[in-house]
Amino acid sequence: MPVTLFGREPQVRSLQSAAEQAVAGRGSATLVEGEAGIGKSALLDAVAACCDRLGMRTLRAAGEQLERDLPFAVAGACLDVLTTGGQANRARVAALLRGEGADRQPGAAGHDFVVTEAMLDLVDDWCAEGPVAVIVDDVQWADAQSIVVLHRLCRGIAQYPLLVVLAAAPEPRGDAMSALVRSMTAKGAHRMTLPPLDPQAVAELVEATVGAPTGPQLAHLVATAEGHPLYLTELVAGLERDGALRISQGRAETDHDTPPAESLQAMIMSRLGPLPAQIQALLQRAAALGGPVDLPLLAAVLETPVLELAEAFTAAAGAGLLVETEAGLQFRHDLIRQGLARQTPSSVRGVLHLRAAQALMDRGADVEQIAEHLAQVDHAEHGQWLMKVAPQLTVRAPDLAVTLLRAAAAEAVDEATATSLNIALIRALLWAGHTDDAERVLHDQLAAFQSPATRTQLLELRMDGYFRQGRLQQAAAAGEDAARLAPAHPGRLYGFAAVCRLLIGEFHTADRLAGDALRTGLATGDAIAQAYGHNTLAVLRFAQNRVLEALDLNTDAMSALDQGDATMIVDPLVVRAMCLFALDRPAELDLVLDAAMRRNRDTGGVYLTSAQLLRANVLFLRGLWDDGMAEIRAALDNPDPLRQAPALRGFAAMVAIHRGQARTLDQELAMLAADSPLEAPFTAPLRWAHALAEENENGPAAALDVLFPLWEQPPTFSPRCIGYRVCADLARLAHAAGDTGRLRVLAETTADLLTRQPIDSVEGTAAFCGGLLHEDPSRLLAAAAWFAQAGWPMHEGYAREHAAVLLAAAGRLQPARDELAGAVALYTGLEAMRDIDRARARARQAGIRQGVRGPRGRPKHGWAALSDTEYKVALAVAEGRSNPDIAAQMFLSPRTVQSHVSSILAKLGLRSRVEIAVSASAVENRAAATG
Repeated sequence: MPVTLFGREPQVRSLQSAAEQAVAGRGSATLVEGEAGIGKSALLDAVAACCDRLGMRTLRAAGEQLERDLPFAVAGACLDVLTTGGQANRARVAALLRGEGADRQPGAAGHDFVVTEAMLDLVDDWCAEGPVAVIVDDVQWADAQSIVVLHRLCRGIAQYPLLVVLAAAPEPRGDAMSALVRSMTAKGAHRMTLPPLDPQAVAELVEATVGAPTGPQLAHLVATAEGHPLYLTELVAGLERDGALRISQGRAETDHDTPPAESLQAMIMSRLGPLPAQIQALLQRAAALGGPVDLPLLAAVLETPVLELAEAFTAAAGAGLLVETEAGLQFRHDLIRQGLARQTPSSVRGVLHLRAAQALMDRGADVEQIAEHLAQVDHAEHGQWLMKVAPQLTVRAPDLAVTLLRAAAAEAVDEATATSLNIALIRALLWAGHTDDAERVLHDQLAAFQSPATRTQLLELRMDGYFRQGRLQQAAAAGEDAARLAPAHPGRLYGFAAVCRLLIGEFHTADRLAGDALRTGLATGDAIAQAYGHNTLAVLRFAQNRVLEALDLNTDAMSALDQGDATMIVDPLVVRAMCLFALDRPAELDLVLDAAMRRNRDTGGVYLTSAQLLRANVLFLRGLWDDGMAEIRAALDNPDPLRQAPALRGFAAMVAIHRGQARTLDQELAMLAADSPLEAPFTAPLRWAHALAEENENGPAAALDVLFPLWEQPPTFSPRCIGYRVCADLARLAHAAGDTGRLRVLAETTADLLTRQPIDSVEGTAAFCGGLLHEDPSRLLAAAAWFAQAGWPMHEGYAREHAAVLLAAAGRLQPARDELAGAVALYTGLEAMRDIDRARARARQAGIRQGVRGPRGRPKHGWAALSDTEYKVALAVAEGRSNPDIAAQMFLSPRTVQSHVSSILAKLGLRSRVEIAVSASAVENRAAATG
């Protein structure tokens, strides 16, 4: 065991045990905390060696203070994808980090999401191949994006053969790091604080270092280190350099009664003493540049031969100042680098960084490496280079891009250059999400005289900025202003403005602008403008319940997009999915939703949650509630720029209410009726859930008052062509409350909808509403048949339940028993205990005494408890397949698969994917043994 690990045996054993458990299939995370020099890095070295012995894929990295503004610096280094792509999945991450495909993404948040998902998929694939260890030192210096990756790795970690060990100093900690610590702790990660070494460990460490037990005076002196390992080793090394150690009568002793230096920093820096001044000066210059020591770069900066530097740094390594690592030559401890860097005047540091930037430009280095050095210079340099690389730098390191572009624009020598730099600055600010700053710069630029072409650029940027802030009225106006200046693509600008008008409910103006976009696009041959026009008109026709027209227009939009390559602010695939949903075409719908989710996930599109919300809606209606809950859990982890979380929570709440589970509804649900306007987007499912909860609390009339406005005044994005799915609940509530007026409205309006939308589920809805209005069991049985044909089991159960009550009232008890038994069977398949209880209560009131118990429900635990989707996922896991691989086969997202795996583990009472494989094998063996 290395001497620096004396006294750390409990910590080593704990981490070794965690590594062994990861190899067995159950992962865990540990956060090692302690002050600088307490031994965190040495402990990580021991963990890495243990993981190597166990055959784990060991991934290591360390945070660098100078790279905190470089997105994914730590995560990229840990996964070894920053400099070379390697295998295919690594190559994709490397390409994303270079900014490839970023032009299709809406901003830094979207790009970060895509990179994060790709990195998680990469680790997921590795975990399917074998156990993986992720070990990161100095995580307090990690960039925010890497911290998100680490946070996501630790979520659900117990499923995987994955060990995550992070080491951090107590301070400083930014918001992202503090959030990571809270999240890890909440999810059961082990927090390991390294204490000072106890006296026995101190004695053993010193004895191993000097080769003899300590004498009384040396023991007294080392006690001043208070068990701090780095202080101890530096103190002993300093005594040795001073010739103040001697071996007497088998013991190491000294005549000193005070440490050779006053502080740890001074002790470390005392290692410089024996080195020539020239070598000390070289070390100071290397430290000032930061990071690992790059000998060729330093040679270029100092105009010194590499061999001469190598000789000097070999001597520095011999003095214990530098060490050779996998990442190259580095200072043995950051305290050394910091102390040396402070000895270099700031003016000299600026010159060094400027020379380093030039040398990196000459060697064609990555733009972010060059920018890191330019950012350390106190005046703007290389403005032409900066303008050339601004798009790439904006994607790779947006905060650096903003800093450099702002400085360069302020010092530009002519107005044209300043304008070009400011336009690049605005783009960088918008990409990074600094919309208020972008607007201020835009305002100043528009106030100055500009050519029509430049003014168009600025107006387009303003349009983009307003849209990102949700200021759609201003975004539309800016788009229309830009289009009137006769730019290269006016049709696209009209199309953009049309969508903005659409989203704020100005349908007439949106219709006109969409027509302008389409006409202009056809006249100029601009396929994107045509797609905007067709697709926006499709949404408008959909909102007008003209679904077939909407689908035809969407088809034209999709055809136009085949001719171009650009993103739109309304996704044609999601619009198509909405049309197919309204038309009850499930096979096509599943394929389109899968394509929409994959494209948005791969491009950082804002409609990923929209597609998952629609899928959750479909699964809810089909009665696949466990699958729907997995989709909802995955979607709630996504970025949510359109604020669709209320709808997701609404569907989850409806499942909970139907299943009679403890009412754990969000405060958002409880306050909805009072605080949420009816027209607010994406609140319809939440209002629906609120109505069901209100029925439980205050009866059907109160619930009807909550829910009926959704049909009476449909929200913009829930028109009657899809909003009719609430009508079965509305009709049964109106019937129970004796509200014949509203029930008649429902019967008439659903019958009218049927003339324009003659599909199974609308047929069933119209028949159900009419059947309850006229209390006609034959209509209700017809409704049940239509709902069965549509595959809507809850609605079918409603129809059978109400038909049974009416049949019993007519004295037809046996048919009543049969229909009620059918309803209970449907509810049982859904585990809808609330509905089973209601059906049984109504049966007793109607005098039906037999045949209403129905079949037993699905077990809560064991393989029989799994849904069909969960069963398929479990078998795929047992085959050793990764989540991305399973997702590709089953038309799911990898995060949805992960959610299914969590549910599978809970139902089977297991702890890891390995245990799923063992359990599946046992089930197969039992099945084979029983024939």
